[in-house]
Amino acid sequence: MFNPLKRLPADPSKRFNKGFLRLSDKGVSRVYSQKTGDTDVKGISGFDSVVRLNSTYLELVDRFYNWRGTWTLAGAFFFCLIFIGTFLSLIVPMLWEGGYPLQTWICLIVVWCLISLPLSWVAYRVMTSEAFFSTYYPIRFNRKNGMVYVYQSGGTVLSVPWRDIHFVLTSAKMGFSTQWTIVGCTTEEDGDTVAKAIPLPIDLSQGPEVMLMYWEFIRCYMEEGDEYLPDLVDTVPWCSPVEKQKEGWLFGLLYLSKQLFGRLGLLVNALQLPVFFVISFPRWLVMATSKIPVWPAEVAAACQPDVNDPVNKGAEHNPPQVWRPMLGLQGKTRYAQSFAREREAMDRIIARLKEKYGE
Repeated sequence: MFNPLKRLPADPSKRFNKGFLRLSDKGVSRVYSQKTGDTDVKGISGFDSVVRLNSTYLELVDRFYNWRGTWTLAGAFFFCLIFIGTFLSLIVPMLWEGGYPLQTWICLIVVWCLISLPLSWVAYRVMTSEAFFSTYYPIRFNRKNGMVYVYQSGGTVLSVPWRDIHFVLTSAKMGFSTQWTIVGCTTEEDGDTVAKAIPLPIDLSQGPEVMLMYWEFIRCYMEEGDEYLPDLVDTVPWCSPVEKQKEGWLFGLLYLSKQLFGRLGLLVNALQLPVFFVISFPRWLVMATSKIPVWPAEVAAACQPDVNDPVNKGAEHNPPQVWRPMLGLQGKTRYAQSFAREREAMDRIIARLKEKYGE
């Protein structure tokens, strides 16, 4: 039975609009190769999406994590604007004053039923899609058993072999810019029709070259040898503190304001800071009311790392003043040292790729 008040979680593996139905559609700009590295890549980066990296698995945040709280804020704003502004603000005075003719009531009821209530219902569904669900919906790439695990709403897990997923580059017009993202797709028996979509966490406007840096980060982790792992760790400056804990308000504000490029920090996003500050409160509300995702026992067992694993990167290894690299507010010397370590790790990985796959 259809329940109009039932809340639907903002689970990207179930609610992401991929914009294409087949791998051969025009919306697909490129289908990446898992087996072959791309020697044209300019760098390697996890782009602030890593939760945990060890020799067994790589865990990432979900596609909607970057703007968690935005749907709650937008839904609440439009619900108040539509339901309270155009429904309650009219009906209460009319009932209080009385004496309105039947024709007026009929016209208002028609308007409410056809416009106000449907729009209020849509706003309600958006407003209630984040809180009281999961703090995030992690994706795990297990390099030892070659599986990809996608945590879904309700605690279910989508488990797909790494080699059975087609990772594609796609784009969408967003105002004056084009946003690029990578989507993992499973297909029907024809090998072209998309059955399920697994959107990867990041979307950027910088173009395919930058997206290739993210793809090679994941592909190298899953496909290349153990000698790549220490360098992959060095390309991750910090990890999101959401594993077995809830993100705090301050970190949420920092995450919204984080910088991907350069060291100008807050100067770049100065005009957006008031917006980030407002969003940080519904984001904190979502995190405070939601449950920390817990992987099923069989997935946890399959992803159990070695006791003395030399490769291990998580939030507990974040630098003491993590806000500095997040906002790009490091001093010139500290930034140079940090960037040099990351750049040298990237260069070593790229050199291996060129040696293996040719110039």
